[in-house]
Amino acid sequence: MTCIGGGFGARLSARRLAVAAMLAWALAAVAPLAAQQPLETETARLPARGALLTGLTYEFQTSPQGTEHAVPFAFEYGVTDRVALLVEPVLFTAIRPRAGRRASGIGDLETTLQLLVRRETSRWPALALAAEAKIPTARDTLIGTRRADFTPYLIASKAFGATEVHANVGYSFVGKPPNVSVQNTLNFALAVEHHATARVDLLAEVLSTTAAGTGAAESATAPEIAGAEQVGMIGARYALRPHRWLSLGVTYDNTSALLLRPGLTIEAPF
Repeated sequence: MTCIGGGFGARLSARRLAVAAMLAWALAAVAPLAAQQPLETETARLPARGALLTGLTYEFQTSPQGTEHAVPFAFEYGVTDRVALLVEPVLFTAIRPRAGRRASGIGDLETTLQLLVRRETSRWPALALAAEAKIPTARDTLIGTRRADFTPYLIASKAFGATEVHANVGYSFVGKPPNVSVQNTLNFALAVEHHATARVDLLAEVLSTTAAGTGAAESATAPEIAGAEQVGMIGARYALRPHRWLSLGVTYDNTSALLLRPGLTIEAPF
């Protein structure tokens, strides 16, 4: 009896383990992606087919030149398991320089189409291609150039245990405002995410962009035509519950501008 009972219990335990393993695999397959905020670096972790990530951010920047406020939205939709569409309108922007005129109103609209080219393996990173278009919806030239930009870029993402690394390289075709000399730019980004606990992620990134303007006169005529930029960010993300994240990023750049970016991201369907 002992042997028979032991054999039956072993088979039952094996079945339970198999069912548990199958459930864990299924849950992992449909588990929500971590919200990308507050990263500016794009990742190859695209949302699943039919999933919609909605992000709302408040941005406050202070620098020797003045202050800026902005309220950008982000909508990212999984068209398929390999294709995602990201739409980022800026609902409100207020620019308050220490000298000169001020401006407020809507900002530009950015749309990005992403294609997952290769999934991650144990040896190689996931690779994605993206094409971003800036649609000039801003009406004030202090907020936007009133010209469209186009940026294709390559995205790579790789997990190393509880840490993920993301890298971007892109080339921007910059729209030319009237009477302003501009040049296209090279863009680089590197980000690290560390999943410290089940709820908390720690993040850091560096961004670098070559100059779009060719001199001080261009920046004065069209402030959005910037010089070369180097940006560093540290931040954190907290999972309030499944499909809900709070985030905060603190950014500092080579013009001595300090930017605070608190945000909320919600994923649907739940």
